[in-house]
Amino acid sequence: MTGHWRALSFGFLVLGLACGTPPTSPATGPGAAGTATEKRARTGALPPNEENHDDAAIARAGQDFLDLVVEVSPEMATALGLHKNDGELDVRTIVGHDKALEREDAMLQSLKERFKTPRASAAAKTDLAMLIGALEVDIRTKRVQRPLQRQPDLYASPLGAIFLMTARDYAPAKERARNVVLRLEKIPKVVEAAKANLLNPPRVWTEVGIDRASSAKLFLEDQRPFLTKALPEEGARVDAALKSAEAAYEDFHKFLQKEVLPRSNGRFSAGRELFEFLLRNDYFLEENADDLLAMGKKIFAETNAQMTEVAKRVDPKAKGWPDVVKRLKGHHPTAEGLLAAYRTEVSRARAFLVEKDAVEFPPGDDLDVIDTPPFMRSTVTAAYDQPPPFDPTTKGFFFVTPVDPKLPKAKQEEMLRENDHGDLVDTAVHEAYPGHHLQLSFARRNPSLVRKALDHAIFSEGWALYSEELMAELGYYTDEERLMQLEWTLVRAARVVIDVGLHVGDMTFEQGVKMLTDDVHLERQLALSEVKRYTLTPTQPLAYLTGRQMIFKLRERVRARDGAKFSLKKFHTDVLSRATVPPSLTAREIFGSAP
Repeated sequence: MTGHWRALSFGFLVLGLACGTPPTSPATGPGAAGTATEKRARTGALPPNEENHDDAAIARAGQDFLDLVVEVSPEMATALGLHKNDGELDVRTIVGHDKALEREDAMLQSLKERFKTPRASAAAKTDLAMLIGALEVDIRTKRVQRPLQRQPDLYASPLGAIFLMTARDYAPAKERARNVVLRLEKIPKVVEAAKANLLNPPRVWTEVGIDRASSAKLFLEDQRPFLTKALPEEGARVDAALKSAEAAYEDFHKFLQKEVLPRSNGRFSAGRELFEFLLRNDYFLEENADDLLAMGKKIFAETNAQMTEVAKRVDPKAKGWPDVVKRLKGHHPTAEGLLAAYRTEVSRARAFLVEKDAVEFPPGDDLDVIDTPPFMRSTVTAAYDQPPPFDPTTKGFFFVTPVDPKLPKAKQEEMLRENDHGDLVDTAVHEAYPGHHLQLSFARRNPSLVRKALDHAIFSEGWALYSEELMAELGYYTDEERLMQLEWTLVRAARVVIDVGLHVGDMTFEQGVKMLTDDVHLERQLALSEVKRYTLTPTQPLAYLTGRQMIFKLRERVRARDGAKFSLKKFHTDVLSRATVPPSLTAREIFGSAP
């Protein structure tokens, strides 16, 4: 189980951005219940006056920021729901990359100068803080990590944009298909850029790039029926475009294996300086890496003890929870029934929440549970991909990675054992209800352009893990299901330890895998996939547990304030309606100070 998929920057690691024209008024309907005053409090849509006269200027700065994003990354624009450049691909030359960074830096300095002492509402100050943080994080990350030289999988990212164009009905099929063909025809130049740019990536990053390049042909052939049906009069061009793209990625695959892999001796660790910079400027945390490491270790021990207690209820004769978990993992669907099993659990979780009246459901709450696209399968087991915030469609995709029939039977069984019944139940909660899908269904309705634009894992992943524990509080799980849910809490605690260890300490890749197999008892195939992802996304793995703890702390602070009037449902609506905002900034809006 992994978190939601769309975690993007200007082609790199950190931000989730969106662009377009914001609604002219706060959302209405079942997802926005309450008085007008409550709505304004939730969304930050406060009336202008002398004390917040900078609100409009901050909103314009957000639009300028998004306009720049659209210019420098047409692929991101597609993912975000702005489609005027759908026939273009990102420029992947070093010169083009550096020019884009210069423009970002100029915008950052202008914002800092213009808003030294902003007279703005609390909500607008949050927007400004997130906007400045987004620029600072993107600039620093790229200058330190040099992604075009070190991250081979970036050259497979056009596949993600193409997937969105064929999977989502935001425009007539013919229009989308023509733009897909235009992009396919440009893929050979992407591979040319990769050959010119790539130097000495970390070995594990090259291996991820090889996996994605090798899956490109299968993915591209999957697009052929859509393209030929939408463009029946252009069959020869469609065929030529697909063949050229497939040949380019086959060439890229060989290039990575023969030339890049032997020289892939770079370090993947971010280092303490960058890691703690991300904690401060992306997550707005006061804690440093050592503080979070201590928290992760503490909750790992506490969760271990909880699992022992629950396992005794399941099987009093068992030696310990690992034995019980090992047995329960054998209770899994067949490979052919995997997708249907996830669909059943998603529906059950939603129905339970309706019965308990614990959360609201915004209008347009659409979700499809589908197979993970082939090019993503090397690092994704299950994940949520949100609808672009400014596309007319509201449908989210819950990806489930199918079992590869070409794998040896033992490997297939490994994958199925990580999709046992308890894991299915918990994954549906985390990814769908009340996890990512519900949270992002609220976020897309917030009227603030900046809040639509920015996606902070400290809240999105924190909320999804909070959702798991919330369902336990509401009595959703059987003991068997609770045990498997706690195992994933243990994974999230281990992620904190591994994240800090890989990027700040001296933990090796194999040591990270060993912790997940030996201490958490994940199957090795899944553990490998997990740690590959951790190496690429410093601070993202620790966001789950850290964010959950911050949301619980905020909930208790609101409960103490409201006393007998405290409403769990109202708290959830208030927090979710503010969009994907770091909890410390949400607390500042609610109370005037962080928790």
